[in-house]
Amino acid sequence: MKNIVLIGFMGTGKSEVGRRLAGELGWVFEDTDLRIQDREGRTIPEIFKQSGEASFRRLERDIVAELARKESSVIATGGGAVTDPVNLRNLRRNGILIGLEASPDAILARTAGSDRPLLLHEDRLHKIQELLESRRPHYRLSDYRINTTDRDPGQVVKMIKNILSSDAPIRVDLGDRSYSIEIGSGILSQIGERMAALGIKGRVAVITNPRVGRLYGSVVARSLRKAGFDHITVTLPDGERFKNLKSVSRVYDELVRKSFERSSTVLALGGGVIGDLAGFAAATFMRGIGFVQVPTTLAAQVDAGIGGKTGVDHSKGKNLIGAFHQPKSVFIDPTVLKTLDRREFVSGLAEMIKYGVIRDEEFFSYLEDNMDKILNQEPAALTHAIRRSCAVKADVVQKDEREGGLRKILNYGHTFGHALETATKYRAYLHGEAVSLGMVFTAQLSVRLGLSDTVVARRQIELLKRAGLPVALPKIKTADILKSMTLDKKVSDGRIHFVLAEQIGRVIVKPVEKKRIAGLLKTVLR
Repeated sequence: MKNIVLIGFMGTGKSEVGRRLAGELGWVFEDTDLRIQDREGRTIPEIFKQSGEASFRRLERDIVAELARKESSVIATGGGAVTDPVNLRNLRRNGILIGLEASPDAILARTAGSDRPLLLHEDRLHKIQELLESRRPHYRLSDYRINTTDRDPGQVVKMIKNILSSDAPIRVDLGDRSYSIEIGSGILSQIGERMAALGIKGRVAVITNPRVGRLYGSVVARSLRKAGFDHITVTLPDGERFKNLKSVSRVYDELVRKSFERSSTVLALGGGVIGDLAGFAAATFMRGIGFVQVPTTLAAQVDAGIGGKTGVDHSKGKNLIGAFHQPKSVFIDPTVLKTLDRREFVSGLAEMIKYGVIRDEEFFSYLEDNMDKILNQEPAALTHAIRRSCAVKADVVQKDEREGGLRKILNYGHTFGHALETATKYRAYLHGEAVSLGMVFTAQLSVRLGLSDTVVARRQIELLKRAGLPVALPKIKTADILKSMTLDKKVSDGRIHFVLAEQIGRVIVKPVEKKRIAGLLKTVLR
């Protein structure tokens, strides 16, 4: 297996984390600095003093080249190792690079009393800041980044192990309705054979929109033909305003015209609108036929495409008409996101951030550390973030399929978000943008109700802002938002049930009086 290579500045915890990680994985631990000292019979300060830094770097290059040829090893590198492009190239060849980071103050405290040659300076903090600044571009070439400032080695090891989790499909365990979420680059061209492997037979109706159809319709059609599936394609207009019963009727008409049967399958190729709409058609045609999700937007890949919620909008509210209908499988190809409109991609990040808030503080921290890599769609970081999001949702869904209790936490930010979408007639905001604003409002409401402190709210708002999502609540009539909220499915006994954050990673569902909501709305929507 590939090596795990820890890179980063001195004092970020590479050696301690590396030893623990290797022990838990049952792998060999290697430290380039220790190897150099053993081979030379001298300490690193002695090598610097007697032979100079250039000599040390030559020794380091030899050691790195040797260790990079190994497998199933955890390698802790010296702070300056990856500033040498030869070392970086060798380590990348058979390794996953994980960059450990820490604040200058933390590094100063951790290296106090050490005799590290590069820190022999009157103003050690200034020297640390100077070196960090010069090396930061090299450290950012890691596949993943973890900030160790406020984390102990055990927490860092746990985060790394989650990053390294297997590429095996994620299972949504629902008894006879169980299915897998398969994630992988290039999976789109294998849809037919993967469906056949699941035992799916009969005719297939591919439901898509014009843009996705042009980009990927032929790839999916070719794969279905190759696997022996007879198929048709139904192309529907793009956009939330077309997620209605009229569009569903168009699907029914085509299925009837082409003599589809109970053994047939609907395949949703598109974003959340197509997935919800196609799923509802599959749930209701002949009282239910097979359904496969192939989400092509980030929001659909991490949220809408998983869990079996299907439905369409009503003019008075979002998703008021629908049914639970679990797919036979979900196939996610992250490479299709390269052709996704930038605004749509950023919109999907709101759902990712939501999972960290409601269920997984560690994942939230990962997003804080790696948001720039995800925004740049660096494959390793993006795929891990998609996988972790899917795993969180799968865990919640299999514990509460029909939103009887736990699953309600998935609505964090959505009560306000859905109301905002409805009040603006689905034209002003993408779904994720509305959810982002809903999270901002809910975070503030949680503070106002005394459930959390301002730090919890600030972390959410800062991460949403870094992701490029809107955080400034719009100027809109309080009455319009309240009216839309009262039609929400989460209203009970005249009170609106909000998912509220107590801390990052833990939320509760709590009924809130309308007057309390109105009071905050009047303050923030001015």
